[in-house]
Amino acid sequence: MNKIKRYAVFFCLMFCLVLLGCTLPSYGKSEAPKAAKESVVTQETGAEDTDTDEEVSEEEEPLEFTRTKAKLKCGKAFRFKVNRDDVTWSVSNKKKAAISKNGKLRAKRYGKVKVIATSGDESVSFEVKLVPKKIVGIDPGHQIRGNNGTEPNGPGSSVMKTKVAGGTSGVSTRKPEYQLTLEIGLALKDELVKRGYKVVLTRDKNEVDITNVERAQKLNKSCDVAVRLHADGAASSVRGASVLYPSGNNPYVASLSADSKKLSECVISSYCTSTGIRNRGLSQRDDLTGTNWSTIPVALLEMGFMTNTADDNYMSSADGQAAMVTGIANGIDTYFGY
Repeated sequence: MNKIKRYAVFFCLMFCLVLLGCTLPSYGKSEAPKAAKESVVTQETGAEDTDTDEEVSEEEEPLEFTRTKAKLKCGKAFRFKVNRDDVTWSVSNKKKAAISKNGKLRAKRYGKVKVIATSGDESVSFEVKLVPKKIVGIDPGHQIRGNNGTEPNGPGSSVMKTKVAGGTSGVSTRKPEYQLTLEIGLALKDELVKRGYKVVLTRDKNEVDITNVERAQKLNKSCDVAVRLHADGAASSVRGASVLYPSGNNPYVASLSADSKKLSECVISSYCTSTGIRNRGLSQRDDLTGTNWSTIPVALLEMGFMTNTADDNYMSSADGQAAMVTGIANGIDTYFGY
């Protein structure tokens, strides 16, 4: 009996051990990869958590223009803008345009200019075409040698006139008229360009042979007005300036009379105010070849009498010429409403 009890106890213990072995967690080799895997996941998750916790700084957008203008007329202004506030503005040519601290561009001379915006280490630029106010034609009268050949006084005219007359000369300075008109013409061009105009000269030197018809035709191609520069000759006591323009009965350019008169009035008034030269007023002339072939408003300015000592000396002096140029330019400004 004791022997049977011992066997029963033994089998019970074995049975319990088997049951315990099935229910206890396994600590065998199969758990190691799982632990390693969990470790890797924990490390990766930790890294991702670290990136998420840190404040992520957004990259600033590239510097670029948000408001531009491809063309700008001289004398006008336009404000350029970019997508930042901390900007320094500049232009590629300060003679042609100026720009303010807030990006307002003012066009001064015709041509092209680059508007530049700088922020930190970044810069962007935009090219702007500066359009002239108007195109002014200037005809410095005469040339080093006259041309006694003839040409029609107007389109289709049977009346023939000398192609280019010789002109007068200074009673005191001995300066020929062709030289004086070119001096004023070149200086006037510079002044008008500074004011935002484009200028076309019929000649820029004395050694040319350009007829009065050819001069008018050259200016007709692109100009808005034509200003013809001359000087008078008469008795030594006669002095002063005048302007010649076509009448309303001109057989060739009657339609230009009103605008030519307005241009003439603006020029002579400003010219005499600036120089102090006597104002002899306006004269209607329908026999001038260079006027009769014009297709644009035209005024012929007789700047003074070279046969008068006072006028002659004044027109060749530095101060006198500066005032003459300023006066003509002011008259052109007035005519166009600037």
